[in-house]
Amino acid sequence: MNLVFVFRYISILFTSIFYLLGPQSPFYFKVGVVVSICVAAWIITDIQRKYIENKTILKSTVLAEIIGLTLLLIPTGGISSPFIWYALNPVLVAASFLTTLFCWGALSFYLGSTTLITYYLFDIDHIVIILQEKSNFYLVCLLTTMLVRLYSGLTKELYSKKSLLKDQQEELVNVNNTLSDTNQKYHQTLEHVMSLYHLMENFNSKKSIKKLVKEITLALMKCTQSDEVFFWLTDLNQQNSYIENMTNNHTLEKDLIENWNNIRMKRRPFTSKIKNEPYLMKVIRNANNVGVIGVKVSSGNDEKNTFLLNRPFDYLAELSEIMLEKIHMDQMMDQMIIIEEQNRIANEIHDSVSQRLFGIVYALHSLQIKGQSMKREELNQEYRFLSQSANTTMKELRSAIYRLSSVKKGEKPFLIHIKKYLDEYARLNDIRIYYQFFGDEAFVSKSIKQALYRIICEACGNAVRHGECHGIELKLSLLGEKSVLVIQDDGKGINLTMDANKREKGIGLLNMRNIVSSFTGTISINGIMGEGTEIHIEIPNISVSESQEVSG
Repeated sequence: MNLVFVFRYISILFTSIFYLLGPQSPFYFKVGVVVSICVAAWIITDIQRKYIENKTILKSTVLAEIIGLTLLLIPTGGISSPFIWYALNPVLVAASFLTTLFCWGALSFYLGSTTLITYYLFDIDHIVIILQEKSNFYLVCLLTTMLVRLYSGLTKELYSKKSLLKDQQEELVNVNNTLSDTNQKYHQTLEHVMSLYHLMENFNSKKSIKKLVKEITLALMKCTQSDEVFFWLTDLNQQNSYIENMTNNHTLEKDLIENWNNIRMKRRPFTSKIKNEPYLMKVIRNANNVGVIGVKVSSGNDEKNTFLLNRPFDYLAELSEIMLEKIHMDQMMDQMIIIEEQNRIANEIHDSVSQRLFGIVYALHSLQIKGQSMKREELNQEYRFLSQSANTTMKELRSAIYRLSSVKKGEKPFLIHIKKYLDEYARLNDIRIYYQFFGDEAFVSKSIKQALYRIICEACGNAVRHGECHGIELKLSLLGEKSVLVIQDDGKGINLTMDANKREKGIGLLNMRNIVSSFTGTISINGIMGEGTEIHIEIPNISVSESQEVSG
């Protein structure tokens, strides 16, 4: 475009000079013609620059300029006019920016009209004479138009390749930026995994709920990349609570307690406002505690960012429940160890103290018979021996009396803990849990009791969290040869047509299968979509003698 317009102004300069120096017309007339041509050239050039992409306007300006310049040749000498070369400008514009047909049509119109004007207005005997005398002019016009046309095509092809290379460059830049973002997210993911690893490592050595709340809050800040997060945890009666508040709201715990009735029964992550600030929250539940974790979100979060935020948030929420459940399970196991120790002590009292007392009674009875024939010194020795034996027995009895086994009183601590857990879990989640127990827990070893408790916790948690059930039926049979556990809920059920790996990618089902397989047991999970899920587990027991020895 620049070359075409440069040629326009150079040609108008030289043709105007030759025209002004020529003898054809008065000088003032020549000046008027030159000024008019310059004004017209400026107007045409400005229009063509503005509407270079509008082919209709460009064609109109080319046709108008060809007609105008052809008419200009009449007073300036026809085909012999100095402006004959300037009049070629609109043809060059057509050759550069318009179609081939229009370009050659414009050149034909220009040459034909110029030749006819010269023939009719300048007394030429025959038109062939014009063609012979100006053959060089016609040839130059044809060659110039052809060269401009070829150059225009080459320029357009180079421009197209340049645009293609530019697009490819932009695509490469975008791919490079994507790779950089992916690499950055990869490193961030590694950092998150390492932080979760350290969290689990610390959790294994620290059984404090307060420390767990703090660790989960720090992990939540790293995984969600948010500066405002919180974790509030309390017991069922809201007497003892723990809060890690990383927000600007200093009355957060009070606000959560006031809104607790509205959020306590929500089972999925949800967004709620606290003092007009939106938070993504999820309720955390286990047998003894309930709480909520939250992270502040912006109201303009798009769907992609919300999805990326939900995944680590939901994972940490589930991890919190598992950790709290493990703390509760470890506490229960500690209590079971104490109970087992109490059973052992009770057996020791039964085997030692009772036998010693029987021996003392027998010795007193014998001393009463033989005392009359014994010397005083011998009697004193017997009295001192019996006194020492009685004192020893009293010390043993006094040290063990406060640790008497509940099993000796006919109670069943393991089943009592299971009942307590199920009652509290039902009350916490506002569901119904019906349970039945058969058999004697003396048949079951401590490790199998722990396994059954973990399975019951996992199954109930899955039924509430994922199955969204309203009722659970549980049957536990502690028999001599095996333990049988059947858990059935009325939730959404499991789609059995799904791939097993997809169906069991959750932590709960995988844990249950691993626990059962570690005892060479069997587990079957059956469910119908919309009608609930049934879990049937059988675990072979250790021999009765071993189990009784462990349980005391």
